[in-house]
Amino acid sequence: MKLTEEQMDTCVREYEAGDSLDTLSKRYGVSRVTMTRYLAERTKIRKPGARKGAPRRLKELGPEWKLLGKIPDAELAKRIGCARQNVTSIRQVRGIPSSRDLEIFNRIKGSKK
Repeated sequence: MKLTEEQMDTCVREYEAGDSLDTLSKRYGVSRVTMTRYLAERTKIRKPGARKGAPRRLKELGPEWKLLGKIPDAELAKRIGCARQNVTSIRQVRGIPSSRDLEIFNRIKGSKK
């Protein structure tokens, strides 16, 4: 069964509002694979197990974030209360080297003098 453009637009709105792929595929009488294909052409597909609705944002504005790249990612993650991978990801996106990279760079730079 093919969905009309109007039905596909409705599916996108419902998916973005938090309905799951399984729920939508049953509601519209298409397979989960077909529903995934329809939605992937029109919106970003959530990872399995991801929270419904808007993604949770990390509190980036706290004073702890000024330590990004100055202390180990794991230590900063513990202070903020999030996963180390989140801190590492944000550091990499912002192009900030890790504290370990800076330590090695400074050691090499110091030995050349």
